Amino acid sequence: MIGMGSMRFTLEGLRDAIKYMVQSDGFDRVLGKMKLLSANPGKVVCELKVEEEHTNRAGTLHGGLTATLVDVVSTAALLYTERALPGVSVDMNIT
Repeated sequence: MIGMGSMRFTLEGLRDAIKYMVQSDGFDRVLGKMKLLSANPGKVVCELKVEEEHTNRAGTLHGGLTATLVDVVSTAALLYTERALPGVSVDMNIT
């Protein structure tokens, strides 16, 4: 288990945290098909098959979804550390 105090994340707990993040009425719901492949403290690997719902008008991965992927997966990586606390994205540059 990872974490301090009463906040502890096992791999299954991390899966539950990701599930909670994507089960919203907001934009994060488009990540519902994202799969957690592996996790080590501070490193999380996920997979998402890009489908039509994830694309822009040009048929490629939407830039906003790219930023959401970075935000959600990096939050999961922060949760799976000894500190077990999420962070706040303040400045992102997605190219």
